[in-house]
Amino acid sequence: VAGTKHDVASPGISPCTYCHLPRDTQGELLWARSPNGVGRFAGQKTLCFSCHDGTVTAVGTYAFDPGRPQHLTKPGVKGQDCDRCHDPHEAGYGKFVKLPLGANLCQNCHERAGPTNHPVDVNALVAGIVPIDSTWDPYRGDFNGTRLWNIEGTGPGAYVKCLTCHSPHGGQPGTEINTVAFTKSRTSFLPLCQNCHRKQGGG
Repeated sequence: VAGTKHDVASPGISPCTYCHLPRDTQGELLWARSPNGVGRFAGQKTLCFSCHDGTVTAVGTYAFDPGRPQHLTKPGVKGQDCDRCHDPHEAGYGKFVKLPLGANLCQNCHERAGPTNHPVDVNALVAGIVPIDSTWDPYRGDFNGTRLWNIEGTGPGAYVKCLTCHSPHGGQPGTEINTVAFTKSRTSFLPLCQNCHRKQGGG
């Protein structure tokens, strides 16, 4: 934590004390705040949300937006809470993500998502596929769009990755963390697919 954006301690003060205290603790692991909330904000989310609720910092508030789909967790269950993907003590890969696989981080758990998997690590531009909306930027209030990544999955590029169509934080309402709505009511139109795979003639 020291030297990262989470190091908000005053000079000479350990950053550890913002999450842990050696006495007057609120539960396991010497939590400075109780990790035993209810519902969506039980477990580790309670601790994270104490700053990321907009009162201390606006960064990442969308990760706690109850109006948007988030990756499923089991609050308070070790290894199945926010710590499925994040380790608050690991800063080497950015955003405290535990593994260095960029936009294919999902494949650490989801080797196969189902019988109709969409291929990843495919160069979409070689196939002549350019998304209509290629921006998904929750920091600007934009929660819609399919992104293309570089081959490492760390920046803009031409490759389809898991995070091209899915967002673990801030998906479209009524979807399974899709970045674009999958269907429109009572139609066969698939916005998620047709953002890239448009009908001939642009229909």
